[in-house]
Amino acid sequence: MSQAMDTRHQPGPVAFVIFGGAGDLTWRKLIPSLFTLHLNHSLPEKFAIIGVDHAALSDGKLRKRLHEGVRRFSNLGSIKAADWKTFAAHINYQRGDFATVRTYAILAKKLATLDKTWNAKSVRIFHLATPPSLIGVISKSLSAAGLARESQRARIVVEKPIGSDLESARHLNRVVTKSFHESQIFRIDHFLGKETVQNILAFRFANPMFEPIWNRRYVDCVTITVAEDLGVGHRGKYYEQAGELRDMVQNHLMQLLCLVAMEPPVSFGADEIRDKKVAVLHALRPLSHDTANTSTVRGQYGSGTIQGK
Repeated sequence: MSQAMDTRHQPGPVAFVIFGGAGDLTWRKLIPSLFTLHLNHSLPEKFAIIGVDHAALSDGKLRKRLHEGVRRFSNLGSIKAADWKTFAAHINYQRGDFATVRTYAILAKKLATLDKTWNAKSVRIFHLATPPSLIGVISKSLSAAGLARESQRARIVVEKPIGSDLESARHLNRVVTKSFHESQIFRIDHFLGKETVQNILAFRFANPMFEPIWNRRYVDCVTITVAEDLGVGHRGKYYEQAGELRDMVQNHLMQLLCLVAMEPPVSFGADEIRDKKVAVLHALRPLSHDTANTSTVRGQYGSGTIQGK
C-alpha cells in the first residue's frame, strides 16, 4: 500500500549559494550530491541553488553543464528527464566578481526575494568551492553585506585546502572567525563523505575478526594508493596555486591515515573521533628538509593519454 511521505521532520526553506558554481567541484561533486538528496526527499520542498562565478553563462547553460555532471559522476544510473527538470528549476546563476561589493549586494537582494516568496526566513548555506586565496575575500564580503549576521540562519562551508602553509591557514581561520561565529563554520573534506571511507570505522571496530588484530603486532605495513583516471581538466588555475601535495596529501590522504591508524574512540561523537585523529598526527615522524628528498618523489603534470583520450 502506498503511503504519503511524512514531512513533519523535513527541514525548512534552504538557499544553497555556491561560490565557484561553474567550477569543477560543483560539476563533479556538489550538484550530483544535491540531486541525489532531492530524489531521496532529503531536501526541503522550498530550496534554491544559486551558483556564483565569473564565467559568462546563462541559467540554461549552467543547468545543461550540471546535468552532464550528474549523468557522469552520480551513481544513480539512468536519470529520468522529469526528475532533472524538477530539480533544475531550482538552479540559478549569478555572474559576478568575488572581490566586488556589487556581487554581494545582488546576492543579498536575491536571498531577500526568496524569503519573501517563501514567506519564511530561509537557512543560507554559503559553500566556497574556490581556491584558498578567495576564502578570506568571500567571508569578509558576506559579512560586510550583512549575510553572516544571523548565526541561526547563515552557514559557511570551507573546502580544503585552507591556506598554502601553516601561517596562511591560521590567518584564514582568523579572517573567517571574524566574520562568522565558530558554530557557523564547516571546514570539510569531501573525501570523508565517500562510502568506502565512512565504512572504515565500522570495518575496524565493529568487526570481531579484524578488530583484535588491527595493530602493529599483526600488520606489517599499510599502503594508501590514490588511483585516479582524471587529468587536470578545468582545474589548471587551481593547481597552479595549490598543487597535488596540498590538494590530496595534506588532507584526503592524511584523513585516511588517521582513520586507519587511530585508537578506538570511546564514542563515535565528532569531538571524540577528532581527538583520536589528532593523536595519530602527533605520533607521526615529521619530514625534515634533510630527509624530504630521500623520502618523497616529486612529479609534474604534462601531456598524456587517459583511457584513449
